[in-house]
Amino acid sequence: MKRVILLSLGSLIFVMASSMESSAQNQYQETMLVKLNKLRAKGCNCDGRFMAPVGELTWSGVLLTSAYRHAKDMRLNNYFSHYSQGGYDIGDRLDAVGYAWSYCGENLGMGQRDFDEVLEDWIKSKSHCMMLMNPKVTEVAIAKEGKYWVQHFGKKFNPKYVNTNRNQ
Repeated sequence: MKRVILLSLGSLIFVMASSMESSAQNQYQETMLVKLNKLRAKGCNCDGRFMAPVGELTWSGVLLTSAYRHAKDMRLNNYFSHYSQGGYDIGDRLDAVGYAWSYCGENLGMGQRDFDEVLEDWIKSKSHCMMLMNPKVTEVAIAKEGKYWVQHFGKKFNPKYVNTNRNQ
C-alpha cells in the first residue's frame, strides 16, 4: 500500500512541476506576443522606411513546434541558416508540421540573451523588421534552443477563397 501512495505522490509532484513550468512558459509566450503586438500597433521605422501599424498576431502552437524543431536542429548540427542542412526552408518546415499556410516567414537570431535583445536586433535589420511588420501574417511563435532563436510567422490557407469552378 505504501508503494502505491508513494508512486501517486511522485506522479502528483511531477504533474505539479510540469504545470508550473507550463504556466511560466505560457506567461513568457504572452509577454513576447504583447511586445510584438505593441510594435505592430504603433508602426515601426525599418531602416528608414516607416511601416504603418498593422493588425495583431495570435500565438500558434503549430508554428511553435516548427520553430522549435528548426532551432533544435541548428543547435544539434551547429549551423545558422534559413535552410536546413537537407535544404528545407520555412515552407517545408510548416508543411512537415501540418500547418496549411498561404503566407509564411521566418526570423532567426543567434546569441541574444533574451527576447528584448533579439527583438531589438530584428528591428535594426531591414528584412527582419519588415517581416515583423508584415500585414499578411496573422500568427506567430518564437522558440529558443541554446543560442538560437527562431520566429515563425504564418497565415493559414483558407480554402473558402479558392476558385474551384474551372470554367471561369
